[in-house]
Amino acid sequence: MRPAAAACLLALAACGGERDRTPERPFEIERRYENGPASLTLQLSRRQITVADNVELRLEAEAPEGQSVEFPELGNKTGEFAVTGSETSPPRLLENDRIAVSRAWTLEPFLPGEYEIPPLKVRFGAAGIETERQTVRVTSTLQEGQKADLREIGPPVELPGLSGWVYFLLGLSAATLAFGAYALWRRRNAAKKARAALPAHESALAALRKLMAEDLIGKGQAKLFYQRVSAILRHYIEDRFALRAPERTTEEFLNDLRNNQALLSRQKELLKRFLEHCDMVKFAEYQPSRAEVDDTLNTCAQFIAETRPLESPEAPRGAKVK
Repeated sequence: MRPAAAACLLALAACGGERDRTPERPFEIERRYENGPASLTLQLSRRQITVADNVELRLEAEAPEGQSVEFPELGNKTGEFAVTGSETSPPRLLENDRIAVSRAWTLEPFLPGEYEIPPLKVRFGAAGIETERQTVRVTSTLQEGQKADLREIGPPVELPGLSGWVYFLLGLSAATLAFGAYALWRRRNAAKKARAALPAHESALAALRKLMAEDLIGKGQAKLFYQRVSAILRHYIEDRFALRAPERTTEEFLNDLRNNQALLSRQKELLKRFLEHCDMVKFAEYQPSRAEVDDTLNTCAQFIAETRPLESPEAPRGAKVK
């Protein structure tokens, strides 16, 4: 894959991925829209549901390789539906140098009625494709003329007593969970203290040199290598700029970074390409070339060198893999 393909693919990594052509459940509504070489397919799982059900909304975009795709942000609500969940998956290369990427949302109603999903616009670079307004009918779970069977609240019911062994096992389980949580906290705290013992950039460069010495690429462990190099840069960002990078997805982190003034626009773009390329290897089973591995290491070292404190001595400007 060309480097341009990597940048484009992972500009979408947090936005969605290609769906299987045979979905787990059929979609009752499917609409396809086209605008030049780009296309968009809207799917709704149901035309009619009850207030106890939900409906799945899915948008799938196809575009030429190198074309950016941006899905709408629905937030917690679209129309009268509450958005209770979303599903994303990595993008996938299709034939003829095209990319397919999708995003799905779970929508839940509150009261019976006619629910409208407003037009949704997906941007393909400077252009865009907008869907039509969709309607879903929501009915009550009660049959026509039926009334809810509301009964008086009964008196409290006494539960049978638990034996001493049950209480003992419950207490032991709780203690085990608490100990595990404490041990995990101590390990994470110790790792943070170890990094804090050195300036953030020195700690990150030391970790980068150690990773290079392990030669994971030569051992055929590309996925583990990219997990480690991504973690190194994410922890550096957290230690250097106090930004929550390690625990957040690439999409969440890049979204937070848009309005952050700590980095220059060029550095944000450099970081964006780096993280998206790492995600493609970690989650999309992409096999990088040696040149792409070298570029990943150089990008990591370059970002650390450019963003280190000004009073720090000059850090290496790149990192080559032999």
